[in-house]
Amino acid sequence: MANAEPARIPPSPTARTASARLAGGAAGLFVVATHKVRERTGTPPLRWVPYGTEHAWRPGSRRTLCGEWTAGWTVFWELAFSPQHARACRACVEASLPAESRRRLAPQAAPAPERRSA
Repeated sequence: MANAEPARIPPSPTARTASARLAGGAAGLFVVATHKVRERTGTPPLRWVPYGTEHAWRPGSRRTLCGEWTAGWTVFWELAFSPQHARACRACVEASLPAESRRRLAPQAAPAPERRSA
């Protein structure tokens, strides 16, 4: 049996977690979506890809960054959330920005009109 094919060993949970952390980028955010479809390009087997709005999700949370519940949603472990993607949820993009950037983007409050005494 010298020519026998070596047994395939599935990746350990630790290895899966490490690769997921790499895919999540520096912020550790992954893409979650309510719907998924098979990719239409490439050769079989075709992978699942998000369909519709792509939300940002941090592992361990039950909500997206914009506050949506993720129960029943698909997590795309191989996809890091990118604020530059056209389908990215705008609220998730804003929530993923550093606090200094969010303050810069916040609309300035209009000054209150002066009251005149009669």
